Amino acid sequence: MANSPSGDSMIDRLVRVLAAFDPDHPSLSTDELAARAHLPKSTAYRLIGDMMRHNLLQREPGGRLRIGVGMWELANRASDAVDLATVARPHMMAVHSFVGENTQLGILREREVLFIERMSAPTAVIHRSKTAGRLPAHASSCGLVLLAHAPRHVREAYLRGDLTAFTPNTTTDPAQLRRMLSTIRTYHFAELVGHIDEGTTGIAVPVFGPDEMVIAALGVVVDAEDNIGVPTIMSALRTASARITKDLEAQGKFVVD
Repeated sequence: MANSPSGDSMIDRLVRVLAAFDPDHPSLSTDELAARAHLPKSTAYRLIGDMMRHNLLQREPGGRLRIGVGMWELANRASDAVDLATVARPHMMAVHSFVGENTQLGILREREVLFIERMSAPTAVIHRSKTAGRLPAHASSCGLVLLAHAPRHVREAYLRGDLTAFTPNTTTDPAQLRRMLSTIRTYHFAELVGHIDEGTTGIAVPVFGPDEMVIAALGVVVDAEDNIGVPTIMSALRTASARITKDLEAQGKFVVD
């Protein structure tokens, strides 16, 4: 793959262009895209043209750029995460209909929980997670469930890193987080009150794959003052999790790496 004068490859540049889009920046002007991808404008213009010809990027009527349908088609051909989300969707719908609040499915990606499916409603509490969005694992109920069931060296490496506080309730002390993770491993659930947004409660349970390996976390985010009760929500989440596992086994789906 040809390199640029700066030494980065075409793949490096293409990935930076795609990574410039996120839930907070679903569309960008050409200049914004060049800046966020750390590319000279001339290089960005050439790469954008090539990517548009392959439908990896598309222009909105106003001229701004967004991820194209070609990228969506490629991503949906062979993704284990997409398979998992597809299997989980009807069971998440049952939880969402029952709870009436944000329902989400996440997997661990480095130091963050990546939400591969999310359901919400106009009346749901405001929450920062979005489909294909990420949150730091230590501040999210789904993230803590995933960290708790990760290998010990993964947990310890995470606890040595940056532990950002989003609210006064966010746990950032490594010793306290270790105790929380131990409790989560024992009881297979996490409950966090106001760790990312004050006034909300995050509740999550693991989703198991083959050999009792945790492959995802299923959770809800509800109003901390006005909800149907943690035990009731927990029961609905555990029922849905068990049904997702059963359907994954029946369809021969593999673990999400």
